[in-house]
Amino acid sequence: MKKILIAAVLLGFAAAAKAEINFDQGVDVKAAIEQASEVSADLPVADRYLGHSRYTRDCVRFGFGPSDTEQISEKVWLRSQEYIQDCHTQYVQQCHTVTGPNGKPQTQCHMVPQTHCYERPGQSWREAVQVKVNPRKLFPWERDSFEVCLEGPWSRFYVNQAAYKYSVDKTGNYDTLYTLTAGKKVVTDPDKSGIEALGFSYENGKFTFTVSDKWGGEYAGEKTMVKVELYKDNVLFFDTLKGEKEFVFDAARGYTMTFSEKDLVKPEADGNDDFRGPKKYFLKWGFKRLGAISTDKFIKKDKTDSIEAK
Repeated sequence: MKKILIAAVLLGFAAAAKAEINFDQGVDVKAAIEQASEVSADLPVADRYLGHSRYTRDCVRFGFGPSDTEQISEKVWLRSQEYIQDCHTQYVQQCHTVTGPNGKPQTQCHMVPQTHCYERPGQSWREAVQVKVNPRKLFPWERDSFEVCLEGPWSRFYVNQAAYKYSVDKTGNYDTLYTLTAGKKVVTDPDKSGIEALGFSYENGKFTFTVSDKWGGEYAGEKTMVKVELYKDNVLFFDTLKGEKEFVFDAARGYTMTFSEKDLVKPEADGNDDFRGPKKYFLKWGFKRLGAISTDKFIKKDKTDSIEAK
């Protein structure tokens, strides 16, 4: 059974039945937890049976962003309840009619066991947990997320996402502090919002697409690839892919791409789009980072607005 802590400090984890407390914002976590207790939910799928006992599971997430100094969370109390399954078997008589040797019906009876089970509360446990992260260097878009769960008398520490391989030191039993020290750096995915579209236009037979790069300075010395796919916007019909192209730039604060339809790599099957009406086009696009700072995961972005090519 997992308790959802629903408060202003959550980072979108409520739908996943987990709460994350952000200690970069200086929030009142204690007040948030008290408020969240009014709308907490029990999730039986998080429970499990060990033998004839079931232990509820209570978890909390802690999030930490960039900081040049030590970061420490506030204490969060976790609770777990044991439920013991007791079963009682009794024998009851069941009878049915059969045909006897003389062809006449006879009643035969025998004793059948019936088992009835029920749950009763057993022991309960409470534990205060706290996480401390020693100083380490993160890029502005990176953050670490950890989770602590109490299940029966056992508390466990989990890493959800992290920019380092951390060593974890645990002190205390019912008042537990987890101290994390950064080790080897882990390459993480790029910021999905790091590059945003600024404009898409058409003039003198060429399309122009411009984007901004929030972290161009942090990626100095590396490359950034922007991929565009040009579509013809066919009203009341399927849109037609006219071609695609990849542009590679030295990392900067923004990029401009100018191209004509002839510059694009054409699809194998070019659909028929000879429809009446104005010729309107839009782009589907995305980007990836090429270098050592981030992974080369392709980030798919939203499509642009449609423009008319006159």
